[in-house]
Amino acid sequence: MNCAHLVMCTVRNQPIRMWNRIIKTSLALYIPLLIFTLAWGYLQKQDLINSIALIQRRNILNKSYHLADQCESLIDITSYWSNAVFLPTFSEGRPMDSIFINEYIRIIQKDEVYDQLRFLDLHGNEVLRYERVNKDSMGTGELQNKVHRDYFQKGLSLQKGQVYISPIELNKEHGVIEVPHKPVIRGVTPIFDSNKNQVGLAVTNFNMNKVFGLMKGRISEDNFYLVDKDRNVITTNLSESILPHQAKMSKLDSSIQRKLQLKSLIFEKDTFFMEKGSLWVYQNVDIGFEKNVGMNRYTDLTRVVTENDWAIIQETPPSYIRKQLQTIRRNLILFNVLTLIVIALIALGYARTQKEKKNFINELKKKNKALLESQAKLKSTNRLVKQSNDRLQLRNRQLEDFNYVVAHNLKAPVSSMSIIVDMLSKSGDQETFKELFPKLETISSSISTLTEDVQTYISILSNKDLDLENVNLLLLLKEVENDFAETLLDNKRKDFETIYKLDAWHTLKCSKFYMKSILHNFLSNAIKYRRMDVSPHVIFETCWENERKVLYIRDNGLGMDLNRHGDNLFKLYKRFHRNVSGKGMGLFIAKSQLEAMDATIEVQSTENIGTTFKIKFKRS
Repeated sequence: MNCAHLVMCTVRNQPIRMWNRIIKTSLALYIPLLIFTLAWGYLQKQDLINSIALIQRRNILNKSYHLADQCESLIDITSYWSNAVFLPTFSEGRPMDSIFINEYIRIIQKDEVYDQLRFLDLHGNEVLRYERVNKDSMGTGELQNKVHRDYFQKGLSLQKGQVYISPIELNKEHGVIEVPHKPVIRGVTPIFDSNKNQVGLAVTNFNMNKVFGLMKGRISEDNFYLVDKDRNVITTNLSESILPHQAKMSKLDSSIQRKLQLKSLIFEKDTFFMEKGSLWVYQNVDIGFEKNVGMNRYTDLTRVVTENDWAIIQETPPSYIRKQLQTIRRNLILFNVLTLIVIALIALGYARTQKEKKNFINELKKKNKALLESQAKLKSTNRLVKQSNDRLQLRNRQLEDFNYVVAHNLKAPVSSMSIIVDMLSKSGDQETFKELFPKLETISSSISTLTEDVQTYISILSNKDLDLENVNLLLLLKEVENDFAETLLDNKRKDFETIYKLDAWHTLKCSKFYMKSILHNFLSNAIKYRRMDVSPHVIFETCWENERKVLYIRDNGLGMDLNRHGDNLFKLYKRFHRNVSGKGMGLFIAKSQLEAMDATIEVQSTENIGTTFKIKFKRS
């Protein structure tokens, strides 16, 4: 019952898992595309904003031309009077020939921009005044005193040939702003009589309504603002008011002024930016006599004196930008919908493929797991077989060497014994018996010694299960050292010194019996084969190499010629110093015991220098 329930749950969960896989795959494919489309949409929006800004810049440039042409015309017309010669009767109200001035007025009155022409004496009194009567004619007007007007005070400081261009202002008559409001810009220049004496100022007024009308034209839903250096609005297409900061501002004009308080417009330089949802394009007006402009309409900049610093701001409102972005949004939405449909189909196919692949992989994993288990068992078996083979090869080699040595060393005493026994059996002479019997005892002792050595070696080969324990190497060395009287002599004699450097490690898991025998052999050899011309010593030093414990045994004894004796060093009954007693059994037994503990031994030696044995133990 439980198994059936488990199967049913698994079957029910399969469609859920498949749909989860489809959703995850779709998201994995769609999220990068979504990021791409968002980035592409952002770049398209930036391109659109840049394009609108470029159009607005061109629009601003076109509007700047209207203002620049007006100023250029004003400068040319005003500067004309700086070179004219006025009559000495200037102060009497007859500044020049009446025929000439009447002809001049007749010519200029057709230009409706030309609003006033006045000549003032040095006290600010108007000597002659012509003002526009209607669209096509100009006539004389009531004379006034302008001594307190800024443009008069600026004109008195001018030199011959200079022209002062005033700010754009609402025209005042008798000190009161004229109604309806009339925006004017004035050109002022000093005038002289025939004796080159300054007699007053010539003032030309241009009406700016026509220019403002041209500048207010729209190419889209954009808003236009002409501002001065203090960012006061001179004119805008959002209001009928002209120079609202000079006239009494309405609520609308106040809101327009606040609207231009833009955080991004910190520096007065040409720029464009997005703020309050609108695109703002700010550009300074180059009318040709700015002193910081490289190319200039006037070769002599000292001719023109002005404080004007105008700029045009074009605002593209959010509604227009949203309208332009609709196409981009529509394309993005269409692209994303189509993308989602395609990705869903791909994800569905991918999910089915993955399901089949998963089933195949599960089956493959089961087979691989079984194969790995078999391989692991096979490796373990091979490792055991290899270890057994290595041990068998080692035992075979040891037995071959041992058999050879035993057969070789036993052959001579057995042959000698056979001859002596034969001689004794054939001779009944008592003297012969007395002579041969001691020799027979010597041969018997040799055979007995050989038998004991054979038993010792056989015990090493036969001991398969060694009694392993953690042995303190220093304590064991001290125990071995006590077996040698040479090392226990008075310190003053210094016959032999044993040095211990066991900082790297000092405990070893091994057969204590074998290890004691090994250390005994090496210490015995170091003492036996010491040199008498030096202070003899032996050094026991521990270290680590490739995560294996290593014991170095170094002495400064007689040493050996390894080129000559290296192959026979660890063989049975091999001796290399005839003047020192020994039977050549120690190194053979030590090597056999080390091999029984899976340890290896290497040697380096130089005659009359010393010998170094290196013992590498198995990994612990």
